Amino acid sequence: MEAGKLIGSRPARVALAFLIALAPVSLAHAGAVGGMSTCSDADEICFGGGSICFTQCASYLIPMEETQERDLYLWSQRLDIDGTLDGDLIAWVQSGGIGGTVTQDLLVFAQDLRIGGEVGDDVRVLGQNIFIDGTVKGDVLFLGANLVVSEGAVIEGNLLAAGGVAVMNGRVDGDVAVAGGTVTVHGSIGGNAELQTDGGLVIGPGASIAGDLTYRGPEELEFAPGVVGGSIRFEPKRTDVEKHISQQMAMFNTFRTIFWILGFITAIIAGSVIVALTRDHAWRTAETIRTKPLKSLGIGFIAFICIPIVILIAFVLILTIPLALMLLLAYLIALYIAKFYVSIWLGNLILRRGGRTDKSPIPPMLLGLLIVYLVTAIPVIGTLIGIVIIFFGLGALLQRKETRLNGAFEAPPAPSNGLPDSFPGTPAAPSAPEARS
Repeated sequence: MEAGKLIGSRPARVALAFLIALAPVSLAHAGAVGGMSTCSDADEICFGGGSICFTQCASYLIPMEETQERDLYLWSQRLDIDGTLDGDLIAWVQSGGIGGTVTQDLLVFAQDLRIGGEVGDDVRVLGQNIFIDGTVKGDVLFLGANLVVSEGAVIEGNLLAAGGVAVMNGRVDGDVAVAGGTVTVHGSIGGNAELQTDGGLVIGPGASIAGDLTYRGPEELEFAPGVVGGSIRFEPKRTDVEKHISQQMAMFNTFRTIFWILGFITAIIAGSVIVALTRDHAWRTAETIRTKPLKSLGIGFIAFICIPIVILIAFVLILTIPLALMLLLAYLIALYIAKFYVSIWLGNLILRRGGRTDKSPIPPMLLGLLIVYLVTAIPVIGTLIGIVIIFFGLGALLQRKETRLNGAFEAPPAPSNGLPDSFPGTPAAPSAPEARS
């Protein structure tokens, strides 16, 4: 049914009808060039010692009372089978009529085709218009603009169709799956029915569906008692806006997954290089997270908020724009590498619980990085956890002796009067216990 949904869309139906309408024009041109007006002037190309022959002519006719025992491969403007073709029919024609009998399969590409006789096996048609007035003893597959199964017509197998308009007034003994702009059912269906329509669905009171009915359309319908023998399921048709949103969300999720994988691979490479070049610094920064977790969280939170404000002020002052650019670059780099130090701490914590101690920070970093990326991939909660991870890593990074920000969070030294505490030749002041004695 997925193919039916695709071809059942209005742009696809218009394009398909347009292509089918153009194909016979080229056939007519080919026949005119060859100067052929009857099949007596037909050109044939045979293969396999004459077992398979492709016939091209302006008009092909099998008269009544005549029987041809062959598989017919035909390229023609007009096809009429009033007699009997004992074999398969594979044809590309502008218009065709099957008033007689085709004992085997029928595969036709046509602008217009009418089956008024009998087809002994399956029918597959790609075209603009198909009319079934007779009997098809197998399945019917139709892709095109308009399908009409007339009253009195019989399809002994299944019907699968997708097009602009589908009218079923005859009898289908098997299952039916139809997608079209409008779908009308006044005949009988011996199996299950799955109907999808863009414009409207009509199921007349004289219709009969022996099995289950599943239909999708603009509105839910009410059926006369006894029309459907099985269950009835209605699936509301999604609007164009809903389809667009669904497609956009699917595309967003796909790109999100791709970027997540690329981001994780990039982080593995970048983190391994950075940690390998700054091995001792990376260990000490990760150790700071372990020994001073609350302080690291507080410093990271304050820096995360205040540094962008300082950068913005530097941009506003104009003269300090170069400084603002350098500070912005350093800030972004710090935000990116902050997770590496948290990953080292987390990975080392897990490995030590397992009784393993690594001298290199890279193995703990890789293990912790995997956990960080998996956790932060969770919608909403993962984003919040990712922000907290940045707080810890940024705060620990700014506590290193390479920065001066750590001093702002230490107790200030005792004030001094500027004079020395002792002078040469002066005995040292006694300690407190000695003074009391």
